[in-house]
Amino acid sequence: MTKAVLGIIGGSGVYDLPGLEGLHELPIESPWGETSDVLRAGRIGETEIVFLPRHGRGHRFSPSDINYRANIDAMKRAGVTDLISLSACGSFREDLPPASFVLVDQYVDRTHKRESSFFGKGCVAHVSMAHPVGPRLCDHIAAAADKENVPLIRGGTYVTMEGPQFSSLAESLSYKAADYSVIGMTAMPEAKLAREAEITYATLAMVTDFDCWHPDHDVVDVASVIEVMHQNIEKAKRVIARLAQNFPREREDCPAGSHKALEHAIMTAPSARDPVLLVKLDAVAGRVLKAAKSLVKEKAAHSPLKDKRPMNSSISDILRDAIRTIPDYPKPGILFRDITTLLGNARAFRRAVDELVQPFAGGKVDQVAGIEARGFILGGAVAHQLSAGFVPIRKKGKLPHAKVSIAYSLEYGVDEMEVHKDAITPGQSVILIDDLIATGGTAVAAAKLLQGLGAHVEAACFVIDLPDLGGRAKLEALGVPVRTLLAFEGH
Repeated sequence: MTKAVLGIIGGSGVYDLPGLEGLHELPIESPWGETSDVLRAGRIGETEIVFLPRHGRGHRFSPSDINYRANIDAMKRAGVTDLISLSACGSFREDLPPASFVLVDQYVDRTHKRESSFFGKGCVAHVSMAHPVGPRLCDHIAAAADKENVPLIRGGTYVTMEGPQFSSLAESLSYKAADYSVIGMTAMPEAKLAREAEITYATLAMVTDFDCWHPDHDVVDVASVIEVMHQNIEKAKRVIARLAQNFPREREDCPAGSHKALEHAIMTAPSARDPVLLVKLDAVAGRVLKAAKSLVKEKAAHSPLKDKRPMNSSISDILRDAIRTIPDYPKPGILFRDITTLLGNARAFRRAVDELVQPFAGGKVDQVAGIEARGFILGGAVAHQLSAGFVPIRKKGKLPHAKVSIAYSLEYGVDEMEVHKDAITPGQSVILIDDLIATGGTAVAAAKLLQGLGAHVEAACFVIDLPDLGGRAKLEALGVPVRTLLAFEGH
């Protein structure tokens, strides 16, 4: 189990957190830049706490100038598992007057000048923000507030404006009409970044004013905000101290999924990921990046390219069930394995491509060569996943430029294939793709064409193997490893 570490980000007016035992500074450097201030850590009871003033001591940073990515990254590096944001806010509701506390459960982002993700070009990820706060963390905060006799409203929407100016009347009225609860300047992108970092997040919104929609409070000024803010801060510190006394010792799984937000979020193929960005993501996404790297190593160690063991039976069954067998085609006694039904089955097609790609993910493949015609479909998809080029190997007379050709025997007769002379640069790493290997005539000819152009043929990959016809052995005799996804007995 993971030890729970409670992080506190103090908003306007909250520049320290009294009562921490063993208080010390954490000299953490973030690859995303400078944090708002040095992180300070200590304990309340048995709970470890890391504190950061969002605007810096002395309130040096405006909401637009805060380096939110550096702040969240540093919290992650400090081991924070659960993060509470203390935030001064304006209210859009009569029942949320100044000095009210709101434990919001939704956010609307109206910022436009801030970096809002750790991910981007070179490593793309999409996390869910449907339920952006941690329900169990909110339960603990609410219980602490109750024990401290601090009234608190559960639920509400926090709209984040860019600032630093307060709202215009038109803006304030429109937000009130949209039924938002409070307005502030800092919850976004902080909540988004916390979710990407798999840190459970909650905002304790402390109301300082009615914003300017209210006819009796139509001008928001700093003096009145600060007066109420001081009252709120003392209550907030009591709530945090009580929370820490009863906080779980081990991290709890979050019902909203924040503890595993990146589980299936990264879209970029391992081979296409930017190594510079990956270094910066070592803390934020280290759990899934390390797991993916281990999986690639494990699959490579047990790949059929090395030991010929069959793939996972459940995946094999998915593919086998999607392939249609046609008897006596193209001549009597032949069982034709038709993959057009697999190609038309979205789930099976995706699984086939994923399995063809997997042994090479994280490695270097320069080109994927596909044999006409079904090899074009599979090879194109594989090349896309590996961020490699695609080389078509075509039947005679189909290529317009200077080419090399080879004649070969196949199970139904004799044919000839060609490839452009300039399709391969000597020394390039190439994998060969087709739908099926039978006698091996076509695949052997294609491999010889590629080798003749100076390619290093890393492997020949097929969906189907007909092992009784001996094609695999012929390719392996050329020094080309063979990977197949499933086998059918007979012809």
